[in-house]
Order: sequence, then C-alpha cells, then structure tokens
Amino acid sequence: MPNDYITLNALAQEINAVVKDCKIDKVNMPEKDEVGLNIRGNGTNKLLTLSCNANNPRIHIGGDRKSNPFTAPSFCMHLRKHLTGGIINSVSTLAQDRIICFHITSHNEMRDKVDFALIAEMMGRYSNILLVKSNGVISDTLKQVSYDTMTKRCLLPGAKYSLPPQNKLLPGDFDKITELLKNYNGSDLAKFIISNVSGLALITARQMLCDCKIDNSVSALNLEQAKDIAATLQRYCDIFNNKDYSPCVLRQNGEYSDFFIKKYDEFNGLEQVATLNDGVLLCTVEKDRNERRAEKTKFLQKAYASQRKKILAKLAKNHDKLEECKQADELKKFGDLILSNIYSIRKGDKIAKVVDYWQSDCPVVEIKLDDRLTPQQNSQIYYKKYAKLKRAFGVVNNQIEMLEEDLQYLDSIAPALNICSNADEIAELQQELANIGALKKIKTEKNKSKPSQPIAYEVDEFVILVGKNNIQNDKLTFKVANGGDLWIHTQKAHGSHVIVFAEGREIPDYIIEIACEIAAYYSLGNNTTKQECDYTFRRNLKRHPSGKPGMVLYTTYKTAFVAPNKHDEYLAK
Repeated sequence: MPNDYITLNALAQEINAVVKDCKIDKVNMPEKDEVGLNIRGNGTNKLLTLSCNANNPRIHIGGDRKSNPFTAPSFCMHLRKHLTGGIINSVSTLAQDRIICFHITSHNEMRDKVDFALIAEMMGRYSNILLVKSNGVISDTLKQVSYDTMTKRCLLPGAKYSLPPQNKLLPGDFDKITELLKNYNGSDLAKFIISNVSGLALITARQMLCDCKIDNSVSALNLEQAKDIAATLQRYCDIFNNKDYSPCVLRQNGEYSDFFIKKYDEFNGLEQVATLNDGVLLCTVEKDRNERRAEKTKFLQKAYASQRKKILAKLAKNHDKLEECKQADELKKFGDLILSNIYSIRKGDKIAKVVDYWQSDCPVVEIKLDDRLTPQQNSQIYYKKYAKLKRAFGVVNNQIEMLEEDLQYLDSIAPALNICSNADEIAELQQELANIGALKKIKTEKNKSKPSQPIAYEVDEFVILVGKNNIQNDKLTFKVANGGDLWIHTQKAHGSHVIVFAEGREIPDYIIEIACEIAAYYSLGNNTTKQECDYTFRRNLKRHPSGKPGMVLYTTYKTAFVAPNKHDEYLAK
C-alpha cells in the first residue's frame, strides 16, 4: 500500500481536523510497539492509535480497544507522566517525509505549561515513536537506537532529535524537480521519479503520470511535460485540500488490502470510503489482529502440534501392538502342536515340522524352536507368550481408547487457537494445554487471573453467546445457560458451543438458522460450503464421562445444514 508522504500528509491533515484541541485522558500501550491515546473533545471519546510495528506501521482513530498488560512498559509510564491531561494543538508531517508530529501542550509537576512533540516515524523497519521536548531534546523513545551508521542518528533519551538524512529531492521543491525531469533520458519514468524524489510510492508516481497523460516508457520530457509532472506532484502533496481527494480502498478475495487518496487507474473495483482514516482501519486493523494473534499463539501452536504428534506416535505403536496381540491364538496353537508331536521332536532341534490338524487340509507347518530347550520347555515358551499377549490385548485396547479420547479433546482446542484475541484467552489456552501435559504448568496470581468473555451477538432481542475455548464452552453450557436455552454445535467438526438464550420465549427458525451459521463459522469445518449443526435444548446435555471441559453427550437433537457465516452485522456493540 502507498504508505508514502503523499498519503500520510493527507492522513495527518484529516486526523488534525478531528483531534485538534482534544484532551488526552489516558495513555496505554497494549502492545510493545503500539501506543493508544484515549482523547476527549466535542463531547465524544476517541481512541488514537500509533503503531511502529515494522510490518504494519499505522496511525488511525478508532479500531480495537485492546486489553493492557498487567505491568505498563516504561515508555508508557513516561508518556502518562508527561501527556496525561495535555491538549493536542495540531497534527502535521515533518520535513516532507513519513513522519507525523503531534504538537501537545501539557503541564509539569509545578503545573507550568510545557510543550512536547509526540513524533511517529512511519518508515517500515525503522518506524519509531518518540517524545521530544520543546528544546528539541528527546525525552524518551519507544525503540532506543545508539548511533547508527546507516541513518546517522542517535535516538536515545537526552540526545538532540534530528530528522532522518535525506539525499533525494523534496516533493515540494518545484524548480529542482522540474530541472531533474528535463534531464530524464528514457527507461522507466516512474522509477526514475521515486529514485530521485523522496516520499513517493511507485504506484503513486505511476498514477501521477496517468493524470498528466504521459507514457511511463517515454524516452524524454520537454519543459512543459516536466512542469506538468512537478505541478501534479504539488497537488498531490496537498490533495486533502483540493477536489481530487477521494479516499478509497481495494478489496481482493473478500479482504481489504490497500487504501488510496484517490482512485488509481491501474486498479479496478476500488471502493470509495468516507475518510482516509476509514480506509486505514479497513486495511490494517484486521491484518494487525491476525499478525498479533499468530505471534502471541506461536508457542501454543507449537505445543499443540508437538502434543498431537506424540499422541499419534503412541497410537501407531499401540495399533502395532494390537495387531501382534491378535496373533496370540496362533502362539497357543504352536504350543499345542509341539506337545501333540512331542514324540517326534528332540532337544537340539531348531525347527519342528508337524501336521497342523487345526486346518481342514492338515498341512505340514514349521515351528521355530530353541535348540537349548526340551520340547516341553519350548511349548511352555509359546504358552507364556500367548498368555502375555492375551493380557496385553485388553490393556492396549484401553490405551487406544484413552489416546483417541485425548486426541479428540486436543483437536477441540484447535479452533480456539485461531480465534483467541486477548491475553486472558491466551492464558486460558495456555492453562488448558498445560493441564494435558502439552506445556509446563503455569502459576497464575489470583488477582491477575481474569476470565475471558465469549463473543456476543444480538439478533432481534435474542442474545447469542459463542465460546472461544473449551473453558468458555464449559462455563457457557453448564453454568450460564438454562435448561430451556438452545445449544448448538457442529456435528462432524470441533468448534465453539453456541447458546441462544430463550428467556421463556419460543425461538424462531430464522434465529436458529443464524445461530447455526455462526456455529459453523467458529469451527474447523468453516472452509466447507455446507456444514451440519446439531441443536438441542440445554437440558438434554450431559457432561462427558472423561470430565474434560467442553466435552458433552446428547442423544435428542435436530440437525441443520447451513453455510458458515460470521454475521458481523449482529455483533453486540
């Protein structure tokens, strides 16, 4: 996406119009590289998010209100000390670069007014957030960087803040850009522009050429063409204040992937949005949510996969042993044949050739013998092996049954790994995996352990709750739901328990259908076109004999065939 100066400058002006003169009520840091400012102005509360994540740097108003860590990072405490109660005077870009500055007036311990600049550098892996004093000295920085030969800057508290070195022309320098373009001598014009002018993405440069009706592969430019491109660049630099400003987003395969300041000709099907901030929300919040989930649950996914591999290996060994146990009768037969032919077998024989009178055609079979033992002793060896395998048969069958039950329960955890969204849910999954031996048991302090909440829907005054993990499922089904409430679960795939609260009313069929579609979405079978969902009253459920959370037994039920659907439109606000 064109996260360049052109786009960020328009975004900064848009955010400035919203947050100017707003008061900072709270400062939070839900992620190690993300700052959230709760601001208040014009009678409304807003969340301003600044993220310097290397893969997804962004600034926007709104988005997820994430839970905070139990212990606030030092940078968060520093911002709280200096910015809480402060007023945002303005928001602007610095040095025509990908740097957004929030000019803030706050108060010190003596209640004297002090000015700060909260600077967000949106530069990919070099992204950073800094608090700078009015004298240009860095008060603190999220990512502390000693002197770097690449950037030639030192970003440490107490150091003088300096802008990133720039060896390209600034996009606002009309005369120098015009002179540069006059000397263009062919190849790729868009690449030539971004190689010599800062703050431009390649797709933005190509769109500028489309606006000027100049071919990208032109061999040379005359003075008028050079001026036209330079003038177009000036308009792009202040596009927020002209009629060309028309924020839009690109949607591909059902997902929003890019946001733009206007409709770019090389993309088809761009959807217009009310504000560029809305475009940023659509394209980055879900991406951030998925990346954070993958990062935070990586160790859980690894533990899950490792435990599953162990169970499957044990099952394979037990199945092999079971096949061996099925040969027990053959061993007993060998013992009987040795005794019945003991007159023809001598000590020292390695093989006994005897008639198998157990079979109708009475074939001659060979039985291996230990030449150090007598025939009677050899027969006893086979009888002992027979008795051992007979005893093992029942034990192995029980072990296979237990392992298959463990595997079924472990697989029931898999959907939760894909939908957990906060620290409380991750802690519950960690505890659940620890309980089955997939992870080391963790100690949680009572005052820090907080149960996570299920997903809530409201459909025409009917409340629908969806459990996110087995602990939630168990609590929802057996502690929250009443006997007359409707319980829903996918039939042939592990997934969430879904409860429709009847509250003494008859539940209409369309409500049941919506709830079944939600249940199908929150299951391992959500990639299928149709999914079977069982639904029954809560009073028809019993806990599974294993006692594992989330596992139930039921016999009276009905089944619906539905397509998985998340139904975002019914999510409770």
